[in-house]
Amino acid sequence: MTLLLAGAHLPYPHTNGFHAEGERLVLTRYSPATGALGLTSVRWRDEERAARPLYEPEPSTTGPEQLLWPDVALAAERVAWVWNGAVHVLDLDSGAPERLYTAAPGHTLQNLCSLTASGDRVVVMEQPEDREAPVTCLEISVSTGRADELFGKDWFANHPAHSPHDESWLTFAHEGPAREIPDRIWARHPTRAPEGRCVFEQAVDGATLAVGHERWMFHDLGAVVCAYGESEAGPRGLYTVHPDGRAARLVSEGERDWHCDISRDGRWAVVDTTGPHDAPGRGWQDAGQVSDIVLVDMATGARTPLARTAADRHPRHPHPVFTPDGTAVLHNHGDPSTGEVAVARVPVPRAVP
Repeated sequence: MTLLLAGAHLPYPHTNGFHAEGERLVLTRYSPATGALGLTSVRWRDEERAARPLYEPEPSTTGPEQLLWPDVALAAERVAWVWNGAVHVLDLDSGAPERLYTAAPGHTLQNLCSLTASGDRVVVMEQPEDREAPVTCLEISVSTGRADELFGKDWFANHPAHSPHDESWLTFAHEGPAREIPDRIWARHPTRAPEGRCVFEQAVDGATLAVGHERWMFHDLGAVVCAYGESEAGPRGLYTVHPDGRAARLVSEGERDWHCDISRDGRWAVVDTTGPHDAPGRGWQDAGQVSDIVLVDMATGARTPLARTAADRHPRHPHPVFTPDGTAVLHNHGDPSTGEVAVARVPVPRAVP
């Protein structure tokens, strides 16, 4: 494991942070004392990181509970994020941060947004300031700032993300206590499912399979998702789901899977865990603030441990992600004694038993 940058954390797992043909990475600079301080771009592959500051909010707006989650366009040098109830965009080549859209009076914006591959539109969820629902999904034009409503829900919907395989599909989540939500993963299409539809039947023999942290695939129309160790139903572990009618598939059983990502060629997945991957029990039982980074073979389900780190509240969730070329996994590496967070790199073995 190689530390990439201290005092920083990765974008959210289902967003993209890579740019400059995959050689650079947008990170959030973080201080335990003051919270998320801004955005910076670094080289992830080289020993010379060449950090380049991108954005720093006004000092009065920072704080330990404020989280800054950027999303970088897959095919354009542009990044978007939400801060203080507004969507911001930045052209990574030469531009200055621009406030694109501000929440309507009495409303706020959730802190996760999704930028299209070309960087021309941003999707974000807007909700009343005093409650979690109803939620309106907005699509905002980067060139004009115009906001169009895509759909609305009278329950707490969040985590919008475009499919990189076919971005006419948008996934979002029915948020809430995982063991009580029977329809967590939804997908929306402008003609096939304009209001969205649930894509994972979680009811199993009278119990609910508690799932979450879905991440769209790059090579296929679908997502990987974790069935948590706290699930009453089983089997627990890593699944694939699809919005086109294909049945969910258990890829690999695991009693402590938490977050997940998939390589762009679909060959590998990676999960982090709630506790040591090989410890007795499941979920958060005897977790001890430990999280393991585990490689999963998508064809066979075989698992290979890659690294061990700490597990704590945001931003100290490991949140493992593959580099675009699939040669390494990056993850947040937390120190529970100091609260320090660093981004670490772990090589992906080329030959796995």
